Amino acid sequence: MTMLLKKGKTIPKIYLLTFIYSWAMLIGCSTQEDTMIKGQFHPSPVFQYKPKKFSKNQYRIYDATGKQASLKSIVYQIGLVQVVFLGEMHSDPVAHYLQEIILRKTTDRYWNNAYSSKRRQLVLSMEMFERDVQMVLDEYLLNIIDEHHFLSCVRPWRNYYQDYHPLVKYARKNNLKVLAANAPRRYVHRVAQQGQLALNDLSAIAKTWIAPLPIKPPSENMKKIFQELQINGAMMRLAHKNISGKSHILDAQNLWDATMAYSIDEELSNTPRALILHLNGYFHTLSGTGIPEHLIHYRPDVRMMVINIVRNDSFPEFNPQLKNSGDFVIITDPNIGR
Repeated sequence: MTMLLKKGKTIPKIYLLTFIYSWAMLIGCSTQEDTMIKGQFHPSPVFQYKPKKFSKNQYRIYDATGKQASLKSIVYQIGLVQVVFLGEMHSDPVAHYLQEIILRKTTDRYWNNAYSSKRRQLVLSMEMFERDVQMVLDEYLLNIIDEHHFLSCVRPWRNYYQDYHPLVKYARKNNLKVLAANAPRRYVHRVAQQGQLALNDLSAIAKTWIAPLPIKPPSENMKKIFQELQINGAMMRLAHKNISGKSHILDAQNLWDATMAYSIDEELSNTPRALILHLNGYFHTLSGTGIPEHLIHYRPDVRMMVINIVRNDSFPEFNPQLKNSGDFVIITDPNIGR
């Protein structure tokens, strides 16, 4: 079920542009100024952020070939795999709306209303939480701690309330596990400065919060994508203003991808009949590179599916450049944003 573009295929411009934007969003979520700093945390009331509802007028669903599809067909196909990657552009409210709808429909079909013999253990896996906060996340889901203490400890993204709180709230209500899948940003920052070998200096405990060392190098296809983007210098200077000399942006990206894949692999081992919905910026699964490549490395027989949700000027028509860019491609209205 995994989608992989053929070697040498040019990356569509829409992916290049939105990847740059996604990196900027990740950068914004990685700096000290934009995280909830201890002693300065004042969570806004949840009721101030009312999730927006959208209709089919704001999105269109296609299969890999560009043929129109439906949410019903997506939910059916989800039942045939173990892992579903829900790729998003972090600033797209329509994408976040669709992620919640897919989570709800999947939970109803394979968890709440399924016969016991066919019931799957739904897991919401998220790039937006890092592995070292899993215990705090679990305590919140089990009602051991309140929301204030939860958010003061887990370093939430700036757009947590608007875009991810509804998903976590739904998981909590329906007894779904939420997986903190990502590598701690402090280690990603270190790798961006010094390269992957800098991870060898971490303590034994710290190393449990990242993928096992040595991490599989990025594929040649991933390297080619980075070369095409031509952002190594400018984007890394934006992300880490104190860096001088050569940067290691690809190593940092590879740490993200490998750690998320390893988190998913661990969960598949620990949870019988798991069905994992993983949220990530869709560059992490673009062209079948990134997380899918690492997951295949850890678990060669894994069954997975990629759903890309992208803004595109071709909306509502299918853009041929997006053909085979995912098992399903959902195009959203480019005029709807923050």
